[in-house]
Amino acid sequence: MPGPDPHSIWIEPALGGSVLTYYRYFGTGKVGNRKKRVAVIGERLSRGDWNCRWCLDPMPIWRRTDALYCRESCRKRAARSRKQHSWVSISS
Repeated sequence: MPGPDPHSIWIEPALGGSVLTYYRYFGTGKVGNRKKRVAVIGERLSRGDWNCRWCLDPMPIWRRTDALYCRESCRKRAARSRKQHSWVSISS
């Protein structure tokens, strides 16, 4: 299944925040998924959560709405860091 269209949703900076704009599917009536995607991205933007957890860069608009990292390398670096700093506790 193809990923989301990167040119169908965009973020425009506005006074005191951002405005999310999206293209509707004209003539097909299938606006539901894109509308839900815009709603979730808007929620994450308002919480300040639309940034990569590793490098703190803004997430690209084409990433999934539940993505935590902006690219594969950030995800791998975070996993390596977690693995290196994991603590092993042995209970007796």
